[in-house]
Amino acid sequence: MSPLSQRLWLRASGVQRIKFFPSARPPPFQRFSSSDVQTPKSPAENTTSTSGPDTKSRPMVSVIGLRNKSEVAVEEHVLGIDLSELTPERRSEKLDRLGKQSVSASRDSSKKVLQGDVAPRARLSPVHDQLFDIYEVDGEIPGGKESTDRVTDTFMPKWGSWGVLLKFRAYAGSETVELPNFWLRDSCLCPRCVNQDTMQRGFDTFSIPRDVMPTKVVTAKAGLLITWNHENHESLYTWDWIRRHRNAEGASIIDSKGLPIEEKDRIILWGAEIAENPPSIHYDQIMTDDSWVGQWTENIRKYGFCYVDGCPVSPAKTEKLLERIAFIRITHYGILHIPQCKHALTNLGGFYDFTSDLTMKDTAYTSLALPAHTDTTYFSDPAGLQMFHLLSHTDGTGGKSLLVDGFNAALQLQKEDERACRALCDKDLSFHASGNEGITIMPARKFPVLTLKQRQEGKLTAWRRGVPFEQVRWNNDDRGVPVLDGKMTAEQWYTAARKFDQILKRKDMEYWAQLEPGRPLIFDNWRVLHGRSAFTGKRRICGGYINRDDYISRWRNTNFSREEALQQVL
Repeated sequence: MSPLSQRLWLRASGVQRIKFFPSARPPPFQRFSSSDVQTPKSPAENTTSTSGPDTKSRPMVSVIGLRNKSEVAVEEHVLGIDLSELTPERRSEKLDRLGKQSVSASRDSSKKVLQGDVAPRARLSPVHDQLFDIYEVDGEIPGGKESTDRVTDTFMPKWGSWGVLLKFRAYAGSETVELPNFWLRDSCLCPRCVNQDTMQRGFDTFSIPRDVMPTKVVTAKAGLLITWNHENHESLYTWDWIRRHRNAEGASIIDSKGLPIEEKDRIILWGAEIAENPPSIHYDQIMTDDSWVGQWTENIRKYGFCYVDGCPVSPAKTEKLLERIAFIRITHYGILHIPQCKHALTNLGGFYDFTSDLTMKDTAYTSLALPAHTDTTYFSDPAGLQMFHLLSHTDGTGGKSLLVDGFNAALQLQKEDERACRALCDKDLSFHASGNEGITIMPARKFPVLTLKQRQEGKLTAWRRGVPFEQVRWNNDDRGVPVLDGKMTAEQWYTAARKFDQILKRKDMEYWAQLEPGRPLIFDNWRVLHGRSAFTGKRRICGGYINRDDYISRWRNTNFSREEALQQVL
């Protein structure tokens, strides 16, 4: 079979790499994902001739000629034509001709697979738009009896002792998701398995037989319906639940429009241009209704910060405002309003109200300029949100506030120097707070400057899927000494850190604004770095911290229904 006919067959079947064997029984099941294939070029990019001697532009494909009736039938099913009456030579000529038509069609429109004789196969399943088209509503997936019996003649993966295999539509064709039997049974969310009042697991995981197996697997419209051989129990797993918990790496499942699901990110990256229209919301709205708290937290989630207009210039009112999200985190910077607490280390609380008098031994309590940094890098769990409300500034000038989108800066670092970005993701550092008598705080373990959402063997996740970062932890003043552990040289880390520092200080990355009384600023301390210019006179600022998990919980429960929120965590 010529390369053109190979391309035709593969495009029509939705598989980029496959090998046929001259036997009626299919080969042992092999899992294919986007890491095994080459993403097809767009029509605009596909200008290299497919018939020339240059094979680098061709997909890496190995297809052995079809030699028996079962294999001919498979090809007829895929192409929609009758090849049974043709000799091998004529069959090859037919496929070559169809292949040329296919190449011509792909140049005319990326949505067409063939012209003339052959129509493209559908990709959407009537069961769910993320499933491959081999599944039918209330259709039963067959089980396999042995390790070599894992795929049907129509390429539908079978279930068996190895688990349940499902074929999803993916950005590069298709993706087979592996769902282990024990894992599925343990994850059942039915009322018998999960206490519906507490949403906690209501059974002993290890009472399930280790070799638990399905007896029936059905692709229902609501989800994957499995009947188990243990107690004849029935479990329903919604398709969205399966997508969220899939264990595939490297491939991305797509929606009905053909876009990767992971691209649907709520984050908007920004630079200095955000000064033209910074996000804001009114104090009265937040204090009136939780739906406006949802809008407030959504702004923070999307942009990393948000102003609150019309806030009374009062520490008490500011404290109540902050508590609309969650309780204020207690740290050694706050003041605890309990007269009985006399000891210096116990007379602490959450909400802070301070001036530049060095009451706490930290440069924030001075009038000095502060470079872009994140707060509480010395906690194992740094503060999630931070609020500043400028109450007054008398007898002086200056003190503009600086914000930098850390995720935007990290992505820029990756584009310009991926090795440097990897260094800041891989090298763990220590941080500390030890300026005050009796306080020497440092994390339970070392952490990197850039924390990834998924950290797998030191490799960055697929960049095309959106923002891969979970947290930026950067405060050069509080940073400890990089350990010389032999895994990375000191020069490599300092080179990477210098590059990141240079990006943070670029004018197009910096958003400068003067804080105003009555307009508190709240920002995501895991994403947005803050700083200030030097100032003269006396400034009074109040504010506080909120834990990351509490903030995300409040965002989730004010932007989604109870059922939708539970679906995100169960």
